[in-house]
Amino acid sequence: MATGRSSFAKRQRDMAKKARAEAKRQKRLGRGELYELEHGRQEDDDGDAPSQAPTLSNDEIMAKVEDLHRRYDDGQLDLETFDEQRASLMAQISVD
Repeated sequence: MATGRSSFAKRQRDMAKKARAEAKRQKRLGRGELYELEHGRQEDDDGDAPSQAPTLSNDEIMAKVEDLHRRYDDGQLDLETFDEQRASLMAQISVD
């Protein structure tokens, strides 16, 4: 009887897929650490003071996201910058 083992090619594909996933995960972790190093931590010294950054409405944020997509489509932004700015804007959206 034949064994239930995977073929060599399938095993290689699975190993390559796992390696790519791990590399992607490490890149994401590294990007987060790099961002913190470049921009500093967002901690307040006094702790109780509210953030001085103006808050935008969801409509204003979506308009900025739309503009961001337009600039990316026009080739004014690279993918990494686009992803970072989009993630920053999406984090500001409030869900009521």
